[in-house]
Amino acid sequence: MDEAIEVLIVEDHREIARWLKGELAHYQWRAEIAETVEMALALARRRSYPVILLDIMLPDGDGIALCQRLRNFTNAAILMVTAKDDVRDRIRALDDGADDYIIKPFSVEELMARIRAVLRRSSGDRGPVVEFQDLRLWPEERAAEQNGQPLNLSRREFALLSVLMQNANRVLSRDQLLEQAWGYDFYGESNVVEVTVRRLRDHLQRDGKVTISTLRGVGYILRSAHD
Repeated sequence: MDEAIEVLIVEDHREIARWLKGELAHYQWRAEIAETVEMALALARRRSYPVILLDIMLPDGDGIALCQRLRNFTNAAILMVTAKDDVRDRIRALDDGADDYIIKPFSVEELMARIRAVLRRSSGDRGPVVEFQDLRLWPEERAAEQNGQPLNLSRREFALLSVLMQNANRVLSRDQLLEQAWGYDFYGESNVVEVTVRRLRDHLQRDGKVTISTLRGVGYILRSAHD
């Protein structure tokens, strides 16, 4: 996605807004800044922006309510960019029309990846897919399905399934799974792999084509249920 994209940044913190605008310019993307709800509405009605980056806390209103108003006349990719990490705010934002939700502070690389993923989804392209038997997994979208049915996975479960699918038919030790799914610096329960594998098994269809087998004292393997 190398073409220039026009972005509306709705952010009342001037330093953050200017920083975002400057970073987007490195990708040859053009940005305009709105510091208030009313300014954002005026700009969005005047011009069709493919992408809108929207803060929640604005001086003259609520960013999530603004998102809902924007959805009345624009199909732009709307990403909430905010310091508020309460799960209730995330649910409300997504329910009211936001396409994604990113917490400050964040890296520009992560923001760009999320924007690209949203734009791909809106064009019908879900990005790279990992497949094994009746399982399909989209890493960038953080989505997975079995036999066409979505799997409702937590982030921890998704990360582990991703590693198992990318190493299908290979035995992976507990330490390998810990490292590849959650990184060297992951600190969790001592039995996190065992617990997460058990939960993944609960998600997988009993009559499906795959199974997660335990090789006692060795590790785990994702393989065909009929092997």
